[in-house]
Amino acid sequence: MRRLLLPLALLALILPAAAASGEAGHGGSPDATGMPVNGQDQGWHQPRVRPVPQLPSQPPGYWLSLAKAGVASAQHAWRAGSGWYYEHLGGKGAPPLATVWGAVPLFEAIDAIAIAEPTAANKAAVARFAHGAESFYSPRYRGYAPYPRDYSPQRIWFDDNGWWGLAFANAYRATGNRRYLADAMRSLRFIAKRGWARRGGGIWWDTSHPYKAGEALTTGSLLATLLWADTHSRFALAQARKFIGWANLRFFTSHYRLYRKSSLQETPVDYIQAPLAYAQLLLCKLGKLPSGCARGREVIENALQRFGYVLTFSPQYDAPYIQWSLASFALDGDSRLYQMALGSAEQAAERARDDRGLYLRGWAGQDLPPVLADPGMLRTDAATVSVFASLAATTRPAG
Repeated sequence: MRRLLLPLALLALILPAAAASGEAGHGGSPDATGMPVNGQDQGWHQPRVRPVPQLPSQPPGYWLSLAKAGVASAQHAWRAGSGWYYEHLGGKGAPPLATVWGAVPLFEAIDAIAIAEPTAANKAAVARFAHGAESFYSPRYRGYAPYPRDYSPQRIWFDDNGWWGLAFANAYRATGNRRYLADAMRSLRFIAKRGWARRGGGIWWDTSHPYKAGEALTTGSLLATLLWADTHSRFALAQARKFIGWANLRFFTSHYRLYRKSSLQETPVDYIQAPLAYAQLLLCKLGKLPSGCARGREVIENALQRFGYVLTFSPQYDAPYIQWSLASFALDGDSRLYQMALGSAEQAAERARDDRGLYLRGWAGQDLPPVLADPGMLRTDAATVSVFASLAATTRPAG
């Protein structure tokens, strides 16, 4: 578990604001794996190289108020009688309850609100959600199953464990409760033991080992990095170096100068880039990966060029990219990352809300195609709210 804890004041400077999860149904236009991809090649998410937008002057507390209202609305709309949440409005579909990938944006939004405003009530909200999140743990597999109390699942996704572990790490940031460090370490140990490919390296998509996945690699790398920063665990640092080293050797493309989506698809997606960039910047700043600053900044530069300053792909994918981009901004001071997050959030606040007051549209106001999200999904709404919360937990650049 996590020892030699860094002072909370230092953590507030070097650790980020919030994160997200994964299993089937992760992306945009389908790639060779059957999963969607956001990229110029598929036409879903054209690069938008624009002048850096000016920072609008929102009143103090604006994003926090928007995030708190959004979480309250989501809890009212998707709360199930069991105390957990539905995947779809009204509990439609089978199975009805929210999966890891469906619920993690709400977990991150609740974490970020408590980080931005560490009141007893906000910390209690984190504790309530984290209690439900712990019910996903499978003692049989020693990892987090995709469905609550699914203790003998047919397969488990390694990126699910990464996203869930990151949310637990942020729950610790929000509350100071070391229980959540243990929860996060469960994720990392599962990824390291069951997810790492013994032949050739890399992290599998799920326990059926269909291909090596960028989502699992990026979340595992960042989770290991944060766990080391929190605890100085030698195990966590070893995994961080191993995962990141393999990513730079085998998953960093010479064509895009970004990380590929999978062993079957080179096209980069945004939410794979930001966690790997931040992990390397953080390890570099803490003296454990001297090359990390240069590579992290290179990834940030190329991601900004490719994905632009106002994101319009799909909330559940763009939100983690914004979250960990804001973490890089807070650590390294590149204000373009804040401006990208702000421009996207401004558009989402204006256009993504539907007639019920829920954020179920894309950030350009569009209806999302079925390949990206079913109608009425918790993840769509909560991902947008998590961006508001991440901004609330991030100090605005001076000027």
